[in-house]
Amino acid sequence: MIEFDTSLFDWLNTDGGPFLDGALELISTRYFAIPVYLYLAFRLFSRFKPLFLKSLFSIALLILVSDQLSVAVKNTVERKRPCHEAALQADIHLVDGRCGGLYGFYSSHASNTMALTVFLSLLFQNRWVTVLLGTWTVLVGYSRIYLGAHYPLDVLSGWAAGATLAYLAFLLFRRFSFSES
Repeated sequence: MIEFDTSLFDWLNTDGGPFLDGALELISTRYFAIPVYLYLAFRLFSRFKPLFLKSLFSIALLILVSDQLSVAVKNTVERKRPCHEAALQADIHLVDGRCGGLYGFYSSHASNTMALTVFLSLLFQNRWVTVLLGTWTVLVGYSRIYLGAHYPLDVLSGWAAGATLAYLAFLLFRRFSFSES
């Protein structure tokens, strides 16, 4: 499995030129998501006014748990990021020479974006919100591989963890919020 993951990483981590480097580096930053967050906050407020603050709190708590769990798993599993693997140094495409922390399994970016996507998709029950967030999640996940920060398995595992946490969080949110309104 590790050999396949490394081979897939080699295939996906190619030099796409300055435009793709810049675009995927931007997508991987938290600043790229600000318009997405503002749009979602507006949609939450306009559709769920009585639950707006509860939903924001629930989302913040979900992302905190998602992020901290991924850090705990990284520090337990201790799988080095591809950009820290000596065997890959000659072939890796690393944008701006940045790599991140030593360990990368599993991706916090992938987990957090998927957690937000699944939670809000379940809450909104709207195809366009799901498509927007799903596209954003896939782009962020790919950007992490392209930038040399994660193997594909890191991203896929992050997505699985984020989706699971979001589903459980949504069940709790629905039970304790919708029953009151």
